[in-house]
Amino acid sequence: MPSSSDDVIKFIIKDIVSRSNIVLKARRASEPSTSTDHEPTTISDTLAAFMVRAVVLDPTNGFRIEHELAKDEVERLIKLCVDRITAVDSPVMATVRMQVYFDTNFPAQADFLHSENVQRATACGPLLREIVEVKTKAIPVYEALYRKIVSYLLLSSHVGSPTDMRVVRETTGTHFGISELSAFISLPRQEKEAQLSGLAKLVTGIRLFNKMLGKGGEGIDDLPKLCNDQIDELSSIVGDLTRDTEETIQTYLALADYADTAPRPELGNLSLPKLRSAIVFRRELLIYVDALQEQTMDSRQTLSDLANKFEEVVRDLKITCRAKTAVPVDQVYPQFILLSNLWNGYMDELFLLSFRKGICHTLQWHLNSFVVNVPAVTLAHSQSYKKEIEPSIWPDSKVIAKASELMAAVSIVGAKGIEIIHPGTTTQYWTLPVEYGGFCPHTLLQRDGLVVPGDKNLGLIRHRDKLFAFACEEAARDFSRNADRYIEGVLEMAKRSPDLVQLLHLYAYFPTVEALEKAKSFTRQRLLGHVPLTSDMGCQVDTHIVDANIDPKYQWNEWELRRRGLMLVNLRTKATHSMQTDRSHYRRDNDTQHYEAKAQSTQTMHTSYTDTPSLKTYMKGLRGEPSALGAKSFQMADLTVDHDGKPVPYGGGGYGNRMTVDNMEKMGVGRVLVSKMDRGT
Repeated sequence: MPSSSDDVIKFIIKDIVSRSNIVLKARRASEPSTSTDHEPTTISDTLAAFMVRAVVLDPTNGFRIEHELAKDEVERLIKLCVDRITAVDSPVMATVRMQVYFDTNFPAQADFLHSENVQRATACGPLLREIVEVKTKAIPVYEALYRKIVSYLLLSSHVGSPTDMRVVRETTGTHFGISELSAFISLPRQEKEAQLSGLAKLVTGIRLFNKMLGKGGEGIDDLPKLCNDQIDELSSIVGDLTRDTEETIQTYLALADYADTAPRPELGNLSLPKLRSAIVFRRELLIYVDALQEQTMDSRQTLSDLANKFEEVVRDLKITCRAKTAVPVDQVYPQFILLSNLWNGYMDELFLLSFRKGICHTLQWHLNSFVVNVPAVTLAHSQSYKKEIEPSIWPDSKVIAKASELMAAVSIVGAKGIEIIHPGTTTQYWTLPVEYGGFCPHTLLQRDGLVVPGDKNLGLIRHRDKLFAFACEEAARDFSRNADRYIEGVLEMAKRSPDLVQLLHLYAYFPTVEALEKAKSFTRQRLLGHVPLTSDMGCQVDTHIVDANIDPKYQWNEWELRRRGLMLVNLRTKATHSMQTDRSHYRRDNDTQHYEAKAQSTQTMHTSYTDTPSLKTYMKGLRGEPSALGAKSFQMADLTVDHDGKPVPYGGGGYGNRMTVDNMEKMGVGRVLVSKMDRGT
């Protein structure tokens, strides 16, 4: 036997499934007349796990969930689970089996549809593989390949049989020829599959258009008519189930009221616990039937949209192809492919309608799996107690007035943490989620598990952020006195009656059928609900939650802040009352940064200039008496001076002496040019 607790749980579940299937198989073999096509033939692991949880949590069975199970306890647990699963004429087990079946199959319709489409594609897989793997180019190969392609087009589109020669001739007559196979064989595998898929849609669209024109479409089923027939049949089944369930609930509630309120009720062999469990079954069945009714209405709308779109496309094609011998392919091919897609939509809806009809038949089998015997006398006496299964909705003003009365009654009781909710205090009052599926917790405890819907016309009670509805004002007052006792009492009752878990929406306290269905393994904590259900979630937080605000006086510089601080304290007007010491001087480390001296040199330009002396000469002896030198001679003296007015060094005088004509000869300086000329000239 396995050692760990998780391995023990797995062993228990497998053993329960095995033993239960053996019992059911033996029962069907011994009573073949009672077996139907919709009767479950096997027990699922989900149902076994659900029952293990219910048996272990039931305090009447005496299992201590805080300890490991001994060998004899494991055997007793398995036997109890098998007995409950295979129980006959038990409303509680019928409810549990129905809940597990519906919650497993109804939400997974999209998965079943996907599996059906995959199965259709898989059926053509071998033929598709033979087509795309052809590499040889020869006439005999072309003929065999051509026949295979025609068969694939018909099998994949489901618009005719490949053995019907009329269908084959229509498929091969106008769409493609054997001469195109050489180029097809040369294509890669993916392109071959893509072309075959597109060709199948094109052939389907053309054949559908021919069918609408009355010129072909042999072997094509009338899917719109089949869908309409299916949805009419499904609507009839769902309607009958709804009416029967509502009438039965009214009858059972009247019987329960008669048994609890009549002075001397004549019950005969009527079992009140079985009657209450049957009401739970019928309430759960009514919820499921309403869900099916809603989906049936959605399917009817979908079929109407498909029909309108199909007629519109056919009408456009007739206008495009009217009185024309040739039409561009880019105008008609997309319309043909659209027709094929709409036809596939009809096929999907037909499958879903058949699937939902199967769910209805299975629900009817669960309904007939038990019988509540009601004596005729008791039934006759209870007719006066009949009432509507759901209270009618009052106007908001009347509801507010009634809620005010309830508020006054609750305030007299002196309950704390209780608040009355009505249309005047909240919006969307009638759509607010109510605890326990809207059923009255007070009636559930006081009347030993009788489920009665709460009346929202009285107002709702909010306790610890949860809303509760009650069947009458007295029930609301009693709940307000000790709300926690009623909440704990509902949980304890759900442990003893596993059929209440789904109906009362106790998902926060027990693992649901959906959680058990999606569980990869059944652990002790998952079954007993010790681990809270968690889920991965993510949220995005705004980068700037507070509005942007720019402070013009903001300053990040530390020294600027210190400067402002000094300005604020205004130290010039303050007296110093402390002194600096050697030790305090070194308490603070100050750092400074300096730049080292860098050697540099520069070069400047020296400007100089020169000034040449101006040449000046003086001629003597041109006028007056002839000189002693001769009658026709004169003298020329060089009087050149420097720019500063002094004689040039090499000129006509010494430094510092101004030269004159009279003393030039005396000093013997300067240059004296002697020139002779004739006076008469």
